[in-house]
Amino acid sequence: MKHISILVLCLLLCHIGRAQTGRAFMTSPDGGMYAYKKINHTVYDTTDVNVFYKVSFLPDSTKKDRYRDGQTLLMISDDYTWFGDYYIIKADSVNNYLAKSKKNAHDKKANDDFNMLVTKTTFDYIMLADLKSSQTTVQLRSPLNKYQYTYPTPQIQWTLLPGDTIINDLQCKKATCRYAGRNFIAWYAESMPLPYGPFVFGGLPGLVMKLYDDKLNWIFTNNGISKAAPTDMMYLYKDKKYKKTTREKALSAYRNEVENFVSIAIESGVMTVVKKSPNFDKMMAPRPSNMLELEW
Repeated sequence: MKHISILVLCLLLCHIGRAQTGRAFMTSPDGGMYAYKKINHTVYDTTDVNVFYKVSFLPDSTKKDRYRDGQTLLMISDDYTWFGDYYIIKADSVNNYLAKSKKNAHDKKANDDFNMLVTKTTFDYIMLADLKSSQTTVQLRSPLNKYQYTYPTPQIQWTLLPGDTIINDLQCKKATCRYAGRNFIAWYAESMPLPYGPFVFGGLPGLVMKLYDDKLNWIFTNNGISKAAPTDMMYLYKDKKYKKTTREKALSAYRNEVENFVSIAIESGVMTVVKKSPNFDKMMAPRPSNMLELEW
């Protein structure tokens, strides 16, 4: 990777990590378009049902009015569930179109669409749960690296509570749980007999329609359910850059790289300090992480 001057670091901080999906691309020598490579992945199944959740989260828990929004997707089949960023799936599809031919690669609209989709990704987890073996494989993208780990699918201990509400025209009931250092509230629809939800939050007698922690740091709200197309695939990336490790090591590394991004980037040679800016000390200070999982 090219060395990046600390002088332009401020312009890059909000983008680094968003482009680290599964694709490989490089600048073309003939006008700035990209040369694309087809995504290398392992397909596990095709999905039967697609469930969409808007995600809103606070990158910094102390700044209560600065939510970041994104779109996530839960795919469900008889044997697997897949959960991740909706825009990653869409970007992969456009990427593969661009990779088919040189003509496609110079399709300006497709290039613009790809760049837009990449910059809209916000959710760094990709999760594939094997329903038969009760094992979940996670591919996690930090600002600097990629990690992969497999662990037993969490069995959430829910408490069913009185109370009801309507979400997307569906009658919903209330449940609570504690997971990974946060207390969560879920609203689920028994009329949708699918015991799944966003992230690891399954096991209720109905589809989770809304999920949030009691501090409102992370909020998932259902904004669509649809029958899947035959081409909707559940896959993980075949990428040697994903470091296979344990959940504990992956999440610890992720937190460290988010909180100490600049110093680690400089130490690892990803960035080089050409000239210290007046804001250098501020840029070197630890950044908040406010991860969905606080304990592991």
